[in-house]
Amino acid sequence: MPGTIIGCLGAQRSGKTLFAYKLVKAIHEAYDIPVYTNIYSPRDDFHYINSLEDFPLDLSPKILFIDEIYNGLDAQDYKKLKEISIFINTIGKQNCLFVYTTIEAEMVYNRLRNQTQTVVVVSKNDRNIYYKLINLADMSSSIHSVPINAKLFENVYYDTQFIPLDFDWGMKDWRNKLSNFYRDNYGLIVNL
Repeated sequence: MPGTIIGCLGAQRSGKTLFAYKLVKAIHEAYDIPVYTNIYSPRDDFHYINSLEDFPLDLSPKILFIDEIYNGLDAQDYKKLKEISIFINTIGKQNCLFVYTTIEAEMVYNRLRNQTQTVVVVSKNDRNIYYKLINLADMSSSIHSVPINAKLFENVYYDTQFIPLDFDWGMKDWRNKLSNFYRDNYGLIVNL
């Protein structure tokens, strides 16, 4: 799990957030791993965050779940986002599972897109939601269909009408956190 990046892709209202939500909730409930997310779900034991500065920098297991990731991490803003590579390149060391949703892969910052190991392509019709899981390491895949019925939405508490705000990926506070992390864990004084 640490360092794994999972991207859920699909058209608007296709069920990509539902898949990601159920995945992170199942892991959270089975292993008591905290979830940090920008979805609004007050009945779940998730930590609502809207900024990277609210995400802990430590070695404990954690899940970062960002819905509609292009709101703040758009592929078109590559100059602004160059520093974010520090965060993306260290999620394994941070003991983090990173799950995100997007409409299309091309809308996501290329450094994140290039490190995504598993892609879930989502589509639906009136009766079913279809999930194609692709392991990008070996290009193996599997297709699953889930009937759309009341059972699918049992224990689903996030607000499906909530529009995620632009997630703040600013690195200023992250650099301070990283300096403090080095000081507290290794006794190193570093200026980043």
